[in-house]
Amino acid sequence: MKPTSSSPRPASPFRRRRILWTITLLTAGVFFYLFNYSETFSWSLPSSLKDASGQRRIRVQEIHGLLHFVTSYPDKRLDEDDGSIQVAGLGTVKVDPSETVDLRVFTPDGDDNWENHLKTLRTKYPLVVFSKTYCPYSRRAKALLESYQIKPAPFVVEIDTRSDGPIIQKLLGRLTGRSTVPNVLVKAQSIGGSDDVHSLHDKNTLKDLLLESGLEVHGI
Repeated sequence: MKPTSSSPRPASPFRRRRILWTITLLTAGVFFYLFNYSETFSWSLPSSLKDASGQRRIRVQEIHGLLHFVTSYPDKRLDEDDGSIQVAGLGTVKVDPSETVDLRVFTPDGDDNWENHLKTLRTKYPLVVFSKTYCPYSRRAKALLESYQIKPAPFVVEIDTRSDGPIIQKLLGRLTGRSTVPNVLVKAQSIGGSDDVHSLHDKNTLKDLLLESGLEVHGI
């Protein structure tokens, strides 16, 4: 009797194609998730990933636009021109905070280099506090954050001193799910108000959260 070979049967072409398709689909799925849902990935796409115009495809969210507006245009208001704002390329725009706002509104001078804008938000304004000067809860939250001696220091927006304060507050309600002040944002994500920040402090997790977000903490 002829001995039976112990060599494995070579994979069929159909099986090889099925394996290759599975790997391809899994890889495509991973890139789709990262591009659409990962903040870090969308902010640091390699230069090889460009659209037809040669620009990097950067995912900018409305909250980034609002943060850029309040940090980069301290003298401008969303209602400065009889309840509207003059925007390069759009003309006179009346902002409805209950509706999605065109990102160009947040760059009224026409500077739409969002790659630079996002970089500035990450490096210079990673911590933004929306507050009201007379609010005891706002004062309490700001005092706690000040005791941490954070660098860069929190950028505070006193919305009661702005004519467009009500618009900003409604925008924050829609974009962050929090319509009251204070509203503390770290890397464009709301971590809550005074009670929330103090709760993180009491649990000894606030410092770690700040450090993990790239801020320096020299106090407490």
